[in-house]
Amino acid sequence: MPRTGARRHWGAFCAADSGVRTSLVKSDFVQWALHTDEHFDLVIQNPPYHKIRSRSTLDSDLRSAGIAVPNIYAGFMALGALLLDAGGQQVSITPRSWMNGTYFSHFRRTLLASFGIDAIHTFQSRSEVFGDLGVLQETIIVSAINGPQPDTIRLSSSVDHHDTPVTRHVSAAQVVTNDFVFVPASSQDAEAVKWMNCARYTLADLGMTVSTGRVVDFRSREYLAYEPSDGAVPMVYPANITRQRVVHPRDSVRKPQWFRATEPVRTKFLVPAGTYVLVKRFSAKEEKRRLVAAVWSDDGRQPAFDNKLNYIHCAGHGLDPEVAVGLAVWLNSKPVDDYFRVFSGHTQVNAGDLRQMRFPSLDQLRRLGESTHDPEEAIRRVMGMTRMEAA
Repeated sequence: MPRTGARRHWGAFCAADSGVRTSLVKSDFVQWALHTDEHFDLVIQNPPYHKIRSRSTLDSDLRSAGIAVPNIYAGFMALGALLLDAGGQQVSITPRSWMNGTYFSHFRRTLLASFGIDAIHTFQSRSEVFGDLGVLQETIIVSAINGPQPDTIRLSSSVDHHDTPVTRHVSAAQVVTNDFVFVPASSQDAEAVKWMNCARYTLADLGMTVSTGRVVDFRSREYLAYEPSDGAVPMVYPANITRQRVVHPRDSVRKPQWFRATEPVRTKFLVPAGTYVLVKRFSAKEEKRRLVAAVWSDDGRQPAFDNKLNYIHCAGHGLDPEVAVGLAVWLNSKPVDDYFRVFSGHTQVNAGDLRQMRFPSLDQLRRLGESTHDPEEAIRRVMGMTRMEAA
């Protein structure tokens, strides 16, 4: 099915005695699914991908059936689930975004309350599968059964749709949790998830939270400047992060490096002077590292953070400098990056993803911040590990 909209010809078939009965429905699938009395043993979907505008007719129609989703592909999955008889199977090729994060939490929990995942296939390359259509997220194929969760799930992986897949069977507990769905397609992925058990605290547990930078540069051009002046404060972009350090000003950054405004604009866009951990929100399709973090520290000037950065803070204010350095060491380590790739199929790092992740204790983070050792070795030592399973 084309991926640009819901109104397309689509087909339904079922076995009838010794033959097969087919029908081609020339109407909107959403409207048909909401009003039909038919049920099926098998639903196979290649749904369109596009956001659903809040309070639109489509949004209202889906909500009338108890379906609250931010993207039409999840709406198709929810409708397909409603069309299945007990024991029926649905196979869908979609982005991985529904498997974690707050936007899809209602859909995910509703689906997994009645359906059990029995197989998942992942594609290692984003550039080959639907790359010509600009799909930036990881594409995944999921098979789910209308019934209890099976004890084991078949996981398979291939580079693209031409490659021969590698298959393994794992316990469902390694994949489906109360909060999200992991996809440990390889034994290395499984080790990354297992390794993260050493961390027990969320940012909230540690008295911290994460927010997205306040400045959308194209909407704030009147306040941006290329040269410093009285009253100007640093304007920090993802490009100011290099080799896990914040360099400001940075000559190679083509964007304005200064933010100049008076009250109340400053109150709206700036954060208090202090120490923060910055995390890039976006990575390139095939970029080696998904998590890129660095410490911003300036006790004298209030900074302005670009909207393409997340910043970790304590109730809107700066962090303990040693804790901040420890957080950056943790986030920049390979094992944590490996875990994040299993946890999230996005090319971006959402604030919600960071809120759900686990971190060491404050004392352990301080000790990481004091360490001058190799990051992986420092984590092994501070966390009391005998070896770095996921390194």
